[in-house]
Formats: sequence, C-alpha cells, structure tokens
Amino acid sequence: MATQRTLSIIKPDATRRNLTGKINAKLEEAGLRIIAQKRIQLTEAQAGQFYAVHKERAFFKDLVSF
Repeated sequence: MATQRTLSIIKPDATRRNLTGKINAKLEEAGLRIIAQKRIQLTEAQAGQFYAVHKERAFFKDLVSF
C-alpha cells in the first residue's frame, strides 16, 4: 500500500489568532498524522512562485502580499 502525503498551510491570520494548535487537532481528529512542521514566512518572491498557478487571476497580488 502506497503512503500518501499532503501539505497543509496555516495562513498568517490563523497564526496571529493563535489557532495553530486547534487546526492541528482538527487534522489529527480527521485521521491525519502530522510528521513534520516548519514555520516560515515567505518572501514576496517566494509567495509569487508558490502561487504562480493563480498569476492571471485578479486576486493574485493580494494573495502574494498576504
């Protein structure tokens, strides 16, 4: 049986509201197992690359700056 992995991202507003523990708990309650966590703050250039799939959308600039 193949192992599946996924990436979850907790956005800055949830971190500011101190919700990371509750979000992690919800993931674990859903049967997911957290094997690693890393807190980083993307630069604008990194965010632009990450969200490049949305580059042609009207909300792209707001998404990257958020």
